Amino acid sequence: MIKPELLAPAGNFETLHAAFLHGADAVFLGMGTLNLRAYSENFSVDDLPEIMRIAGEYSGKVYLVLNTMPNDDQIIEVEQFLIQLANSPIKPSAMIVSDPGVIRLCGKIVPEIELHLSTQTGTFNSESLKFWAEQGITRVVLPREFSLEQIAHSVSQEICEIEVFVHGAMCVSVSGRCLMGAYISGRHPNHGECSQPCRFSYDIVARDGAGNLMPDKGFSVEEENGTAYIFNSKDLNTLEIIPQLIETGVHSLKIEGRNKSVHYVSSVIKAYRAAIDGYFEKGDSYVLPESYRTELELLDHRPYTTGFVGGDAQMQSVSFAKEKSKIRVVGVVKEVLPNCVAVVDVKNPFKTEELLSILPANAKVAPYNLAFTEIVDLSGNRMNTAITNRVVCVKNSSENKLKVGDMIRRVIG
Repeated sequence: MIKPELLAPAGNFETLHAAFLHGADAVFLGMGTLNLRAYSENFSVDDLPEIMRIAGEYSGKVYLVLNTMPNDDQIIEVEQFLIQLANSPIKPSAMIVSDPGVIRLCGKIVPEIELHLSTQTGTFNSESLKFWAEQGITRVVLPREFSLEQIAHSVSQEICEIEVFVHGAMCVSVSGRCLMGAYISGRHPNHGECSQPCRFSYDIVARDGAGNLMPDKGFSVEEENGTAYIFNSKDLNTLEIIPQLIETGVHSLKIEGRNKSVHYVSSVIKAYRAAIDGYFEKGDSYVLPESYRTELELLDHRPYTTGFVGGDAQMQSVSFAKEKSKIRVVGVVKEVLPNCVAVVDVKNPFKTEELLSILPANAKVAPYNLAFTEIVDLSGNRMNTAITNRVVCVKNSSENKLKVGDMIRRVIG
């Protein structure tokens, strides 16, 4: 049984560094707008040396996402980008692609870079796997519509490496093939501009005899308990079935979220790192600490589902579009001094003796609670409350010693 790679999203340098710090084996990221997160912060080819330097510190890999579905005008931009990439002395570990034309250009301009096929393309059978392998694809990201049995069968064919999504937002359409955004707002999902109209609530509006809309005669679509978000899917969460996923022999477990915060990405990575490592260390006897399940519940998310992979028959969330996070980052540890003193960059106010939650930078340490006995400013003046956008020194009497990169959080409600 192989130990699958844990693949994490990176929307900027802060998230990139945090992803590896909290236990990712590899990250996927976009450059410019030639990917399906065109409005994400993203990177540029000039950033590659620093990106690969950070990855090298953790013996990690970097996959460049180039999975837009370009028209003839945009394919010229893709070609120019690939030429720029070819001239760079530093290359990513692989590229994630979906369009046959882009694949052809990659083979011509940067043949030395491995190609992974995006779930956007939709690979539903072994013959498709063989076809794409013949085109130079070394890994395929399977559709989210696959069951455990289908994943295991795809792996057993030994045609190419297999990657699956394990956590994050899901699309109401088949593997992201949706045109609602293009129709409603002119923002094309396959060009990375999705406006997520599936997350909206909708009204039924009457028409008169001539076919004209009568907005004042409309009413909201409702379920028994209120407004219905009729297209809104739940969020994928397979933490509880990680052992079954590992047993399929899958090569990579992927977390969605290049538009997510550094705290969100760090928390999710840590939970899945613990689940994967725990299973390989103790097998079926491993019990995931409750703190990791709680961690995922505290994040901003829609109701969770194990999706098709877990055989969940109810994957819609009709009551609301999204639940807000129940946790807020109040500080990040920047330096550790002697005598349990830590230098903290304050993001939100916190007080002495307030019980706070710590998200450790150490991938092997679970979240824990801690209260600070003392807060002082950089001049040595004591403070009862740490103030936003300041740097302070904190001290605690606990045996738990803070580390650089630890996130200090407050649980809300």
